[in-house]
Amino acid sequence: MVLELLKGETLEELSRKYAVTAAEINAWRDEFIQNGTDGFKRKPEDSKLSRAERKIGQLELELELVKKKNALVEKLKKK
Repeated sequence: MVLELLKGETLEELSRKYAVTAAEINAWRDEFIQNGTDGFKRKPEDSKLSRAERKIGQLELELELVKKKNALVEKLKKK
């Protein structure tokens, strides 16, 4: 029914043909379109999360290096 609507049949024709309200058909169409577009998404939140996790790992490594460098500098100053 939704495909027929998207292919050009009128809402009124489909409503009479299948004995359902226009509101029901509209709701099904909206759900169909939303779910259809969701199926093509690569879940951007997943890729953003992966990038953020990699960046956090990189920053943790840099922080650890800075701490070691500072400790070495302090050690050398005391000598």
